[in-house]
Amino acid sequence: MQLKRLGIVASILLGVFTLASPLAEGLPINSDVGLTPHKGEFIFRVQGRYSRKADDPSSQGRKVDEYVVPFVGVYGFTSKSSLLVKVPYINRELRTATGANRGDEGLGDITLIGKHRIFTHNFKGGTSRVSLIGGLKLPTGDDDERDSLGVLPQTLQLGSGSVDVIAGGTYTFQTLSYELDADLRYIFNQEANDFEFGDIFKYNLAYQKRIFPFILPDKGIYSQWNAVLEFNGQVEQRNELGGSEVFASGGHTLFLSPGIQFVSKRMVYEFSFQYPILQELHGNQLETDYNLALSFRYIF
Repeated sequence: MQLKRLGIVASILLGVFTLASPLAEGLPINSDVGLTPHKGEFIFRVQGRYSRKADDPSSQGRKVDEYVVPFVGVYGFTSKSSLLVKVPYINRELRTATGANRGDEGLGDITLIGKHRIFTHNFKGGTSRVSLIGGLKLPTGDDDERDSLGVLPQTLQLGSGSVDVIAGGTYTFQTLSYELDADLRYIFNQEANDFEFGDIFKYNLAYQKRIFPFILPDKGIYSQWNAVLEFNGQVEQRNELGGSEVFASGGHTLFLSPGIQFVSKRMVYEFSFQYPILQELHGNQLETDYNLALSFRYIF
């Protein structure tokens, strides 16, 4: 089954890779940016993500494999304002030592995020920009699926069942040689099905450096390779069930995320490996072993 799911993800990515055309901007892989698309510009991005959770502190031998393919579209309404739409396809499976596997597969909750640039400072060979973001996560994914053991736990459902609010800000300092990005985001989760996921605070810092070509050509269109290094952090409040806190939920996780990018005129190919360097989780939660991300972007 795992090979089959990997095949589905690979097929989707392979199919869209054939859209490549003859420089799109290299941006961080797991972080946001202060940049916005040009007026009338559309950016399409698809990413295959795999997450492995294990190291079960209980005696159940639990392991969770999660495959997510987010399809993302970004459109620039003006030179300063844009709208992002993200539609994720999710496969999530919990396995235990007893063989009682549980999980679900299908479309998850859709996210809508607006971005407005509030500060711009252009200089020779670069720019510095700040943007504000705000949005909603809509309850489009199934949140009441059942299996032979009954209703799936909320953490295994494809959707949360609630409308959640997103707010934050982003910063970018970009030159022809390197780029520095930072963003903060807070997700106000709401209650649904007598269950409420804890609020989430996300913070990211990303640095990327052009490693080839070493010296830019005097003229003409060129492609380039970028090395990317990110720190991706997430602080989650405890979930609530029936108005009471769920002890084995919430915590703080920080990933070190190296990556590589190939950037051409309108296409970006990229790969990232996320390794947790900090995991302070409450209760008997599974720890994340690693995350993998393979993605591309196309600018119309």
